[in-house]
Amino acid sequence: ALKETHIKRRLAWSTVGNLAYIMFSISIMTPLGLAGALSHMLFHAVMKICSFFCAGSVIYVTGKEYINELDGLGRKMPRIFFMLAVASFGLMGVPGLCGFISKWEIVKASIETPNALSVTGVAALLISSLLTTVYMMTMAVRAFFPGKDFDYSTVSKYKDPGWMMIVPLAIFTVLIIYFGVNSGWLIRTLEQIAYAAVG
Repeated sequence: ALKETHIKRRLAWSTVGNLAYIMFSISIMTPLGLAGALSHMLFHAVMKICSFFCAGSVIYVTGKEYINELDGLGRKMPRIFFMLAVASFGLMGVPGLCGFISKWEIVKASIETPNALSVTGVAALLISSLLTTVYMMTMAVRAFFPGKDFDYSTVSKYKDPGWMMIVPLAIFTVLIIYFGVNSGWLIRTLEQIAYAAVG
């Protein structure tokens, strides 16, 4: 993901990493591990759909598909890049967003399992979150802060797409925030399912 320069392929590599979190949590072989996997599967889906929709909107409006082409677009397409930033913060695991909740559930399951491999998995999760910060925030930083010498006339013709693209993105952005601050009921439900399945 760090080396990938194509927007959608970078997001796809990110998905590979997040699927590894889910598999790791399942491999803990406890009800809490299964609940953590289920929560991350749901929350990652919300964050990644939002990210891919943002990428698709940028490509649709500008025809630009590569990271180095995003310079200055955040000032011309602020709604799209704000929502991409929220999804990016969620994928990084910033508190207050749903990505933090599901990653916390995975960490909690790992710590409660007396297994050296589980602790190693937590370390890998933390390192991966740091790498996620680098490869996701690169896009937002380039879009909003292209440098003082950047010529904004090169992106002056672009603007946010119409409401038919904005509304679905806004819904997923709201869900990222909503589940970040009000996911207790869903986590309890997933834990009940996990305990019923694993016993």
